Formats: sequence, structure tokens, C-alpha cells
Amino acid sequence: MKPLGSNAIKWATLVVFIFSLGNGFTQNSRRALEAKRRRVEREIAESQKILFHTQKQKQNTLSQLNTISRIIEQRTALIQNLQMEVVANEDEIFKQSLQLEILKTSFENEKQKLSKTVKKAYKSRKSGREVAFVFTSKNLKQALRRWKYLRKVSDFRRYQIGQIQVQWEQVQTAIVNLNEVKQQKTNLLTSKEKEKTKLESDKTTKVEMVNQLSKKENELNERIRIKQGQMAKLNRAISNAIAREIEAERRRQERIAARKNQGTSTTKKSKTIEATPETRELSNSFSKNRGILPWPVDRGYVSQKFGVYPHPDFKNITLQNNGIDITTNKDAVVKSVYKGTISAILSIPGQGEAVLVNHGEYFTVYSRLSEVFVQKGEIIGIGKTIGKVMTDDEGKFVLQFQVWLGQEKQNPQNWLKSK
Repeated sequence: MKPLGSNAIKWATLVVFIFSLGNGFTQNSRRALEAKRRRVEREIAESQKILFHTQKQKQNTLSQLNTISRIIEQRTALIQNLQMEVVANEDEIFKQSLQLEILKTSFENEKQKLSKTVKKAYKSRKSGREVAFVFTSKNLKQALRRWKYLRKVSDFRRYQIGQIQVQWEQVQTAIVNLNEVKQQKTNLLTSKEKEKTKLESDKTTKVEMVNQLSKKENELNERIRIKQGQMAKLNRAISNAIAREIEAERRRQERIAARKNQGTSTTKKSKTIEATPETRELSNSFSKNRGILPWPVDRGYVSQKFGVYPHPDFKNITLQNNGIDITTNKDAVVKSVYKGTISAILSIPGQGEAVLVNHGEYFTVYSRLSEVFVQKGEIIGIGKTIGKVMTDDEGKFVLQFQVWLGQEKQNPQNWLKSK
């Protein structure tokens, strides 16, 4: 880059000033992008670990297909994030290069000024003009003033030398920072190309899986039918448990009303627990946490979402889920997402143990547990360990998590905080 002229310096300084107004935002944006990249990289590592574990079964399954699809989504997001980081770094390189050029030009100008001042002082001392300037004073008072003046000139020269040193250090620091950002950009571009190569490999793996699984689509449909039958039993058990809870609360309130000589309340059936001050307070506090509830496992991802929908790769296969499936790691422990009371502990063949937690008018369900660490009627808090995720017949660890408002099913993803 060529040295800037005086007018160019003014314009460049103005540009840098304008850029500096958004510099804090830019740095925060870069930090946010880097944090997101680190998070996605961790998620990919976890997904690959899960895939590696299920591949020990030495046969392709829908679970493996879901996992490789998840990895492809994550890697695509990672590549997009890397590209955004590259753009942010290019912007930073431009601003820092401009700032460096201004610092260099300012340093050279100050150095030239100092050089002229030093030469002038040297000539004055050599000729004895400074001494003559003091001794030709008309009186002692004037001589003291002139001596103080010369001292200030000398102090100013020392100040100039100090400023030159500061500017020199600023130039060196700017060079180091610029080189660091350039190296970061190089590393990001390298990572981006590596991730692209891995993405193509993942896509090839997925195509091979789909081709192999397509040959046994009838078998897959049968396995799904069996699992959905197991899930139907679980859902009926959950619905019945909630109904019993609602009925028990209705009768309790009738007994309270009878003791108060207020007559009996209506026998009309309700789909939710009739609100008492206690249940209303708990329900309200639960509902206020919609979208920010903690995940029931420390690590994992949604491998099957809520609702009824066709399989993304096999249009003849329909998936149905009253909650969400969260694929996690071996020996993963399950924790309560909110305070409440253990309403029921259910056991369903193929689905392991299931725990129903009452949160006022709301309920959460944690199923496919190999072990349960709580008891019916126990009052628990947020983060209480409920049990441990079981290993299914495909060798994977999948928690079934549900949220109910009375007997109405809710989409759990709308309640959990975003990762």
C-alpha cells in the first residue's frame, strides 16, 4: 500500500472514525459467530459419536439415517457460519490495514518534525546561542524566564521523543493484530474447504444408506408399526394417568366444598385439573417458562419431531409422535425440566419405564428409561435426576419427552430453550 497524502489521511481518518463507531458491534458479531461455530462443532462431534456407536450394529437403520442427516444439516450450518466469519475477518482486515497506514504516516510525520527540532537544537547548542540567549538578559529576572523557557523547549523535545516511541509501539501492535486476523482468515478458509469435503462424503454415505434401506422398506414399515403400537399403549397409559389425576383433584375439591357446607361442585368432566390457588400458581409459573425450559438431558438432539408427517427420505413411511425423540449418549441421565410432583411411574414393553410429573395443569413425561430414581408422590425441583435412558434394540439411546396441558398434547420443542 502506498503512503497516504495529507488529504488522503484526513479522509482515511474520517473513514476509520466512522468504522470505529460500529467496531464494538463488529467485534461482538465476530465473537458470536465464533461461539456459534464452536457450538456446532461440538454438536457434530456428539452426532458422530452417536453414529459410530450405532454403526457397531453393522446394519443400516433409520436411526443411523436420522443421525447422518443431522450431521449433514450441522455441517452445512457450520460451512455457512465459516463463510460469515471469513466476511467478518475481511472487513476487519480492511479496517485494520487502513488504521495501520494512518499510524505509519502519522509516525513518519512526527519523526520528521522531531528530526528538524533536534537538528535545530544541536545547531543552537554548537553555536552557543542558547547560552548567549540567557547571558544577554537585561536582568536576573529576565535570565530566569529565558532559562525556564529553554527548559520547557527541552522538556517538549523529550515529550516528542516519548510520543514517537508510543506511536512506534502502536504501529508494531497494529501490525501484529493485522497479521493475526489474516492468519485467522487463512485458517477459516482452510477449515471451510475441509468441511466441504466432509459434507460431500456425508452426502455419499447418506445416499448409500437410503439405497440399502429402500430394499427393505416393508421391514422398516413393520418395525415402525410395532413401535407405534408400543407408543400408543404408552400414550393411553399417560392419558389415563392424567385423567385419574384430574378426577382425584375434582373429588378432593368436592370434599373440601362439602366440609364447608357449600354443597357439592358440579360432576362435569374436565380435561384439565380444576385450578386451586396452588395449582394456578404452579401452572402460571410453568407457562411463563415456555421456550426457556432446560433440556431433560445434558447432550442430545431432536431425532424425531412432534406430530404426524411423512419420512423425509421414504414417502411411503409415515411418522407419528406425541412428543419428541431426543437422541443422546450412553448412560445419559434424565432431569426434570421444572418443579412438580411425581404423578405416576409406568412400565410399557419396548418403551421401558416412564415417569409422569405434575406441574399444576401441565404434565411432563420422560419415557424409555432403564432405571427410575424417583417415587410416586415425591415432590421434586428443577434439574432433579429422574432416571437413566435405556438402550433400544438398535443400540441407541433415545429419550421420549412429552408435554401435556391436561389431556391436550403440546409440542415440546415450543417449550424447551433453543440450543
